[in-house]
Amino acid sequence: MPIIQGPNANVPTAEFAHWGLATFKTGMRNVTRAHFHDCDEFVFMISGVMVMRSEGVEYTLRKGDVLVTRMGDEHEILEILEDTTYFWLETELRGRKRTGHLHRGEDD
Repeated sequence: MPIIQGPNANVPTAEFAHWGLATFKTGMRNVTRAHFHDCDEFVFMISGVMVMRSEGVEYTLRKGDVLVTRMGDEHEILEILEDTTYFWLETELRGRKRTGHLHRGEDD
């Protein structure tokens, strides 16, 4: 398997649709609007502390934690408690195969 260079590079397999690094500063609130995807998404915490809500449950995520949202699970970032960096990964698109953040009432 060759190296995959850079976020959203031309991936030689269908397992990964998109990925990247995200960084946020302490004190940010309501960072993302509640949304869902036509894929599974994994958020791998590299550093910091943040609060996310997934399917109505709030989670405080810290270094080493992984939040898994399955296709259709509604989730959002509520607050950044410490400067945060995480790696996110979206699996192959399924269902209607729409990309990006989808919103209830608009995209369902």
